[in-house]
Amino acid sequence: MALSTTYNVAGDREDLTDFLTILSPEDTPKISTFAKTKRMTNAYQEWQVDSLTPVSFGGVLEGQDVLAFSNQAVNRARIGNYVQQFREQWMVSRLQEASDVAGVTSEVANAKMKAMRELKRSIEACIGSDNDRQQEAPPAPYKLRSLGKWISNTPGTDVPAAFRTPTANIDATATGSLGESAFNDVFQSIFQQVGGRRSYTLFAGPNLKRAISKFQRQEGASGTTKTYQVTQDATSHQIDLDVTVYVGDFHTVTVVPDLFNGIVDGADPSSTTNQQKARGYVIDPELVGIGYMLGIESNELPDLGGGRRGFILAALTLMVKNPLGLGKFAGTS
Repeated sequence: MALSTTYNVAGDREDLTDFLTILSPEDTPKISTFAKTKRMTNAYQEWQVDSLTPVSFGGVLEGQDVLAFSNQAVNRARIGNYVQQFREQWMVSRLQEASDVAGVTSEVANAKMKAMRELKRSIEACIGSDNDRQQEAPPAPYKLRSLGKWISNTPGTDVPAAFRTPTANIDATATGSLGESAFNDVFQSIFQQVGGRRSYTLFAGPNLKRAISKFQRQEGASGTTKTYQVTQDATSHQIDLDVTVYVGDFHTVTVVPDLFNGIVDGADPSSTTNQQKARGYVIDPELVGIGYMLGIESNELPDLGGGRRGFILAALTLMVKNPLGLGKFAGTS
């Protein structure tokens, strides 16, 4: 008997597995680790910077009176940043809220949580971008100055030349060619500004992170390669080629992988650009902080008939207390 090549499956039930998976970059190491300052009370936040005068060891004659006096505040200056508002909206229709959705206990709770996750990503990406500050002039809103612009020799005329990041604190070498000498040059330049051995955090794009991990194995051009031997216990059944803490002549730096550097507004962080993969910021935790005017908060609006709706909001700024003590890896590949 011949078998039919088709079969009526109109009565089959759907089988939708009861879970919902979201896979997108959402680690936010900068806003998770930067110090939080006291609550701000104005849309423009300022702080002061100062420097010491040149050394003097010409000596003083015995019995000589003090004939001249120094203004110890002569080098003092004020720098600042604008508060920027970040907002993500959500809405759930009445029918959808009443529906039995696979993997979601509550559509409203899920919408609020997803909006909060998206807000945190936007804040992280903005802080790590090259955006400059902007005063509100409707329809243009307030915008904060980001790390890429603060750590620059041309941050803006509001930052006095004496307090701008020196060009030697910034390295633009392609990550494929970055060696330990160029890497350490950045930290030597920072050392020459701050005058002390300090601990830093380097928020590094994936290509920069891989380049640093290769330091333990090779250095130099073809034909001049130095090889370092790493001894590990064979019983561990693993080879560890990861560098998370680098101790150099002038610094100790913890390397943190970060996908949220050098991103432009509206971009998808998972569609990584060469700039994003190569960008890195050398941060002294004592010199960088986040000032909140409004903490991350959830607000629900009245239901006007279409369903429950609301938004997640935060208002904050990036505080770079003195750009002299920071560095940047600004390769574009």
